[in-house]
Amino acid sequence: MSLSTLQRRRLRALIGQCVCYHGTEGQIIEFLDQEQALVLELGGLNQRLQAGQYGEPGRQVKATKLLPIFDPDAPGQFNHELHGLDISLPL
Repeated sequence: MSLSTLQRRRLRALIGQCVCYHGTEGQIIEFLDQEQALVLELGGLNQRLQAGQYGEPGRQVKATKLLPIFDPDAPGQFNHELHGLDISLPL
């Protein structure tokens, strides 16, 4: 299933909104059109070291989560985890 132009525009409008994902505070930082997924940046204790060009640990970054718009187990249906974000979904 694919998203309409209006749905894509509305999902992009969510960028910057604060969310709560499984009890962890975070923020929507991106909508990936081709993957049809939201990218969440999760704060708190979920920080990790980001590897540099040659694999050495570099700076600390917040953990991210790729959250598909559609349920991977039920093709054509929206991902049930989207409703747990405590945001008004524009779909």
